[in-house]
Amino acid sequence: MRAGFLALILFCACKRAPEKPAEPRYCDQDLSGVWLNSSDPTFAYRLTDHGDTVRGKFFRRDADGGEAAPPAGDDPLLIELHRTASALAGTMKTMGVSPAGRRCPIEFGLQVSSCQPGALQVVAETSLAVRDDCSRQKAEDGGQLPPQLSEHRWERLPSGDGGSSR
Repeated sequence: MRAGFLALILFCACKRAPEKPAEPRYCDQDLSGVWLNSSDPTFAYRLTDHGDTVRGKFFRRDADGGEAAPPAGDDPLLIELHRTASALAGTMKTMGVSPAGRRCPIEFGLQVSSCQPGALQVVAETSLAVRDDCSRQKAEDGGQLPPQLSEHRWERLPSGDGGSSR
């Protein structure tokens, strides 16, 4: 009897706790692939979806749809978005130049405002001024300058359609 009771205790102790349901995530679809800017299809974005983070890069497309070689001296424009329950937002990172000519890392804000299976509505910061110390330019009162934003529609290219790396 004791052995049966001991086996029952061990069985109950080894039982797994029920798994918690996954928290809902904004734009919870796999965004991996190539996306085109609908207002200028020579502008493209190659994204890789890692779940909570989406990484990618901007590239220009040739007339044949393949990736164009970047202009000499052009710095890459890298994308890093973070997914939460209510947003998919992050930055585009590249290099810029201060008024004194110093090369500076810069980050433009980027947010997905609408997410559909074949299209993303993206609000992007389009320009920013940096100071000689590479920090963002401030308003006269020392506060943040309002961002200059632009809205774009990115459309997903069918899998295997152009955008191959060279």
